[in-house]
Amino acid sequence: MTAVGIFITEPFSGVLQSSTGVVTSTGSIQADQWHDRVTRSGGESTSFFYQFGPLLGAGGTWDTAPALEGQALGITINLTGGGTQFVDQIGPIAGFFGWTSDAPFDSFTIQAGNHEGVAETFDLDNLRMSLNTTPLDPTPTATPEPATLALVATALASVPFIRRRFSSGA
Repeated sequence: MTAVGIFITEPFSGVLQSSTGVVTSTGSIQADQWHDRVTRSGGESTSFFYQFGPLLGAGGTWDTAPALEGQALGITINLTGGGTQFVDQIGPIAGFFGWTSDAPFDSFTIQAGNHEGVAETFDLDNLRMSLNTTPLDPTPTATPEPATLALVATALASVPFIRRRFSSGA
């Protein structure tokens, strides 16, 4: 996979851009970043998605230290066409974390990880989403195989000569 593509950045500057979608239990934009809290016991989660199509990657600047609660974050992608794939568990972290996928995905979900602690409070800034610019269902193109056809034709054409050689030597 190459790093070439189209990226959309969500800076969380007051309101979400029209292209960014979010479903959240408790998160909101505070101080120009996404501020959220998830727990295993409460089952809270936050999912981000691009409104206009599937993605091939995402990443941002994460900070899991605002409240020092420590359960970490589990990130899962929700694949286009169904299914999920676990990306990673992050935390503690104060920096960039991102991922790419060979399979297009519609959204990614953030839940509490499995570290000890009460919850995981986190901030996310400058969320970058990599758009899938390839068609979802490309039409296969027939590709001729002249080499195979030439081999078969040569074999069929040489049968009489081989037969004559073996029959004349007996």
